Amino acid sequence: MAGALVGGAVLSAFLQVAFDRAASREVLDYLNGRKLIDRLVQKLKLELMSAGAVLNDAEEKQITDPAVKKWLDELKDAVYVADDLLDEIAYEAMRCKLEAESTSTSKVMGFLSTFVNSFDKRIQSELENILEQLESITKQKDVLRLEKVAAAAEVPSRPLTTSCPEEYGVFGRDKDMEAIFDIFQSDDASDNAGEFCFKLEINESCVITRKTRHLSYVRTKYDSSKKFKVSYKAKGLRTFLGLDLPQSQWWLNRISMMMINDLLLTSKCLRVLSFSSYRNMRELPNSIGNLKHLRYLNLNYTPIKRLPDSLCNLYKLQTLLLLKCESLIELPSKMWRLVNLRHLDLVGTKLKEMPLHMGKLRNLVKLTTFVVGKHSGSSIKELGELHHLSGALSILNLQNVHHARDARDVNLKDKQYLSELVFQCGFDNEDSEKERHVLEQLCPHSKLESLTIEDYGGTKFPNWLEDCSFSNMVSIRLANCKYCSSLPSLGHLPVLKKLYIQGFHFVLRVDREFYGDGSSTIKPFKSLEVLSFKDMPEWQEWFLFEGEYEDEGGVFSTLKELCIIECPKLSGGLPSQLPSLIKLEIAKCQQLVASVPRAPTLNTLQLSDCDKVVLKELPPKLDDLKIRGGRIFLQSFVEIMTCLTVPRSGVLTTLKSLEIEGAFQITTGHCYPSLESLEIRDDSDSLWSFPLDAYPKLKSLRVRESKTLESLFASEESYRDVSSLSYLMIWCSPNFVSFFSGGICAPNLTTMTIKNCNKLKLLPENMRTILPSLVFLAVGECPELESFPEGGLPLNLASLIVWDCDKLFSRRMEWGLQDLHSLTNIYISSKCKEVESFPEEAWLPPTLTDIDIRRFPNLKSLKGFQHLTSLETLYIDDCDNLQYLPEEGFPTSLSSLILERCPLLKQRASAQISVTNKSSRLQASLLCYLAADFEGIIILDGY
Repeated sequence: MAGALVGGAVLSAFLQVAFDRAASREVLDYLNGRKLIDRLVQKLKLELMSAGAVLNDAEEKQITDPAVKKWLDELKDAVYVADDLLDEIAYEAMRCKLEAESTSTSKVMGFLSTFVNSFDKRIQSELENILEQLESITKQKDVLRLEKVAAAAEVPSRPLTTSCPEEYGVFGRDKDMEAIFDIFQSDDASDNAGEFCFKLEINESCVITRKTRHLSYVRTKYDSSKKFKVSYKAKGLRTFLGLDLPQSQWWLNRISMMMINDLLLTSKCLRVLSFSSYRNMRELPNSIGNLKHLRYLNLNYTPIKRLPDSLCNLYKLQTLLLLKCESLIELPSKMWRLVNLRHLDLVGTKLKEMPLHMGKLRNLVKLTTFVVGKHSGSSIKELGELHHLSGALSILNLQNVHHARDARDVNLKDKQYLSELVFQCGFDNEDSEKERHVLEQLCPHSKLESLTIEDYGGTKFPNWLEDCSFSNMVSIRLANCKYCSSLPSLGHLPVLKKLYIQGFHFVLRVDREFYGDGSSTIKPFKSLEVLSFKDMPEWQEWFLFEGEYEDEGGVFSTLKELCIIECPKLSGGLPSQLPSLIKLEIAKCQQLVASVPRAPTLNTLQLSDCDKVVLKELPPKLDDLKIRGGRIFLQSFVEIMTCLTVPRSGVLTTLKSLEIEGAFQITTGHCYPSLESLEIRDDSDSLWSFPLDAYPKLKSLRVRESKTLESLFASEESYRDVSSLSYLMIWCSPNFVSFFSGGICAPNLTTMTIKNCNKLKLLPENMRTILPSLVFLAVGECPELESFPEGGLPLNLASLIVWDCDKLFSRRMEWGLQDLHSLTNIYISSKCKEVESFPEEAWLPPTLTDIDIRRFPNLKSLKGFQHLTSLETLYIDDCDNLQYLPEEGFPTSLSSLILERCPLLKQRASAQISVTNKSSRLQASLLCYLAADFEGIIILDGY
């Protein structure tokens, strides 16, 4: 019942959208002088109002009366069609206006006149058709005895949600966008969604009908036409929205480009369209320009290289998302035509410059990035026309600004809704005065909350940076300002919480001026929580207010995180006490002579290559310790480990994560009961064997580059069931030969990776028994490994990765994979020269969904895939002699064949004019389409 009522309420709101559109400036301009069409639109409004008057009654009666439910569905479908017509009228009015503004009237008048007459005739005909349909629907309300309810006498109007203040009007999602999302969400949640809205789950397929308007789907590794069955009936589709895979799998997403072409050519009413994260989305078809209703286009995380010029025909577009499109270097030259654009996300693109006339996009509220070009340096003035910008803005390549007065025209001081600014200047020490003057003219509004200045070539910062009026400033980052010899005075900022200083190569000392105006009445940095110094090669002295403000806990009493990295000449000056400190990181500060500050709340400590930093005792609440390199740690490590083993100061109950690089020694007979994660990088001769049973709560163990480690063991008298261990990795340990000696069992181990262990010959015996939960096994670069253990691999194994283990691979028929009914993924890379065909006999189980094979030097043919009835993706890479695909074809389940660096196969396919095996669609596609992405097969760059 609730779903039905929600759906009806949304329909009421959608009726309001149609009314508002009919009264919009664009539609009224179009109707002016077109009396016949005007009369049709007025009749349309009356019919909609007549239906809207009985909506409340219909919403209640549909629950028990199927005929009323059907009537509502027919009404909804008709309102969709009517709204599309009104929106098309608004679009054409806008198009004609823009064409008239940008083109000589004498050249286009004849063409426009012909086009407009043709458009008028079509619109008139379609209005008459929908009116006939609506009249039939509204007449039925009397037969169904639907009554006018007082609350529904008029179609309700409702307030809009907007992302910007009311002072300058509504520039967020407009009413039609809001209704689109509301209908989609409500119908998706409703039992009465019917044919209008469909959510497609994994391993499902759907038929898009004439009434389908909103489609969401869960992405798979390859989304094809077979999945969606897009047909000519889907002309009214408004939403095509992919829901992301888990983060660990997003890079696998691919989509059929044939399906995209079909979608864009068929579904011209689309409002919401998302192709985000598809790794083969390198370009958009020109047909994107036909989607005149489109409001929202998401291309985030795609390798798209260019946007077609036709994109600039999308005059209704409000949101264009290009986040992390790292191959995109330019935007279409006529972007200024997207006059309704509100949100343009360019973070992570490689744009060289902005197109001209960006200032005409006056509805922009969110513009993440503006790139000043070399040949259009004055274009920065375009930002001055964008009065409603809010949120975060990055202005890049400021070295290309021609004149400082152009920067003044940006008028940032009046853009009070910008909360974050990034200025990237471009390192030009030869004209540092110009850079400083440009930056001086970019003074932000006093309400700014976050500021970044990077790659600044000046020797002095602009005066406004030390302005006391920035009372809302929470975060400042100054990076790669190489030529500045002093830090700006920032201690006076009352709410500054985060301060990052990086790449100041001429700073010798951090003086009193850094803390503020020197007033003893104002405590500097009174709100600071994060302070980071990095890459300051000449920094030698750090002035501290030692002894001052002690009654308030010291000058950095609120500091929670302190990082000092790559400051090799800093000789002294860590604060003696930091009462609020939670994390301390010191790295590559070889001359720093200091003790770790007294910090009772410290729980994360990272020390790397700091020979003279003294760690006298472990803080009482420490649970994450990382120690890398440095003579002091090599000398005192036994003391540190002794501290860990002696039950005092609460250490045994707090330390959960330990990462050690250097000499590792274990005091035998002691237990480390709280440790959950341990990573060891041991280049000494101290670690021969590792007693797993000394760490009863250990969940993750990583051992890297241990020269002497030979085994993991459990002592005879100990409890041998290591029930907490779930992750094990042994890398680059040339003497490692033995797992789990002493009969140890790890019942919850799920992931095991073994790499570059030259002497390893055997995996653990009885793996099926002692590692029953293992689902992921990776073994690589173990040349002496001969076989998997007797008794077989664990039955729950789902993923198997084997690379550069030639002795092991030569005995692949003994692996016993046919018994593994959970195995779905296999990756094999081998230099084995004896393999000329793959997969040979039926040694792979039929449960496999993904096969990845690489670097088989003599592999010539693929055959024997028919029994792999679950196979979905086959990836083949770097097989120089591969020439033949299976004569019998692939299993019908295969949806994605990915080929890379198989040159002979390409040559053979190029030379073959006809396709002899027509039973294999994938093979036919391969032979017919060699240089593009297409249905069922993807050929990657370099193929």
